[in-house]
Order: sequence, then C-alpha cells, then structure tokens
Amino acid sequence: MIALILAILFWLVGMCLMLSSYLTNRMLRTTGEHLLRQAEGEKGKDNEESILLSIEGKVLDNIPSYLVHILSNISGSLLIVLGFVALAFYLR
Repeated sequence: MIALILAILFWLVGMCLMLSSYLTNRMLRTTGEHLLRQAEGEKGKDNEESILLSIEGKVLDNIPSYLVHILSNISGSLLIVLGFVALAFYLR
C-alpha cells in the first residue's frame, strides 16, 4: 500500500513541477524588471550598487524561457517515471 501512495505522490509532485515552469518564468521576468528599475533609482546615490543591480537584472532577463521549461519538464518527467517504478513494486 505504501508503494501505491508513493506512486501517487511522485505523480502529483511531478505534475506540479512541470506546471511550475510557467510561474517560475514569470517570476524571473518580473524580478529582472524590478532590479533594473531599482538600478535606475540607485544611479545617482550609489554607482556600485546600481551597476550590480543592473548586472543581476540583465542576467535574469537573458535567461531563455525555453530553458526553464525544459529543465522543469525533464525533472517532472523523471518524478513521474519514479512513480511508475513505485507502482511496479505495488503490483508485484
């Protein structure tokens, strides 16, 4: 019975991980835009902090969205496969 519960748990976590890529991508974009706006505000006060914030914002903006989707889908698929492995132990 524990193997069946583990299989269902792996499937649910895998599906949630696969669906979370959209939320993660949106959070990366909004955080990058926020850092760039904050860098503009810090431009006259502290130039070193402004440079660091603009670098961080540009790095977050340059992360390709397909890479986030691929990584989360591969991780979610692996968890779903582990769910099938746990189901095989239940059926045995």
